[in-house]
Amino acid sequence: MRSLTVPAPAKLNLFLHVTGRRSDGRHLLETFFVALDFGDTVRVARREDGAIRRVAGWQDIPEEHDLAMRAARALQSASGSGAGADITVTKRIPVGADSAAEAPMRHRCCSRSTGSGTFAFRGRA
Repeated sequence: MRSLTVPAPAKLNLFLHVTGRRSDGRHLLETFFVALDFGDTVRVARREDGAIRRVAGWQDIPEEHDLAMRAARALQSASGSGAGADITVTKRIPVGADSAAEAPMRHRCCSRSTGSGTFAFRGRA
């Protein structure tokens, strides 16, 4: 089983201003932040059976609200791949303080090369 582990650094907002709302209900933001030298770790291991499982992380968050699960399912659907993933999030910073930094790292971890010339959700091994 191939896997990829990436850091999801914490960030410190030096400026954050809500400027409006998009048509999908999400906020429009202006922000200036710095990444810190610590944070969470995201590990994604490829599965050949198509299942997407949360192996570790905040188990009290329903899967439909878990950004890692949502990102992995969206990527799987968009890529048309039958591959799945085991997702492990090692938390070091509080829930809610990290969502802006963690979600892109989860997506990067799911879609980036595993080092063997394949991608986590690509159909070819």
